[in-house]
Amino acid sequence: MDGLNVVLALLGLAAAGLGVQALTTGRTPGARVTEPALIRRWGLAHLLFAVFFLLQVVGYLGVRLSYFSSIVRGVLLLVALTAGVIALVKYSPWSRPRRPHNGQDRTDPA
Repeated sequence: MDGLNVVLALLGLAAAGLGVQALTTGRTPGARVTEPALIRRWGLAHLLFAVFFLLQVVGYLGVRLSYFSSIVRGVLLLVALTAGVIALVKYSPWSRPRRPHNGQDRTDPA
């Protein structure tokens, strides 16, 4: 499990770095995303992915080094899972914001 935690920690740090870079510079690596709203979503998604990875590592190491109990680890894992789900569902870089169908700007039928 130690090797897995090293990989998760590296993924978390890399995702955090990408998220911070996107939010501070307003650009994404490779310049695939150019709209400011999508850049913010991309940055937030990567920061939430970083939280997902790093909380798992903190939970495992906290129990292994006897800093806290397995109940605290369970709470950390639930928070990590919540951050991961939010990153995938709301801020996912693969999903686009919903736009009105057929070019309609209004939601009322009139």
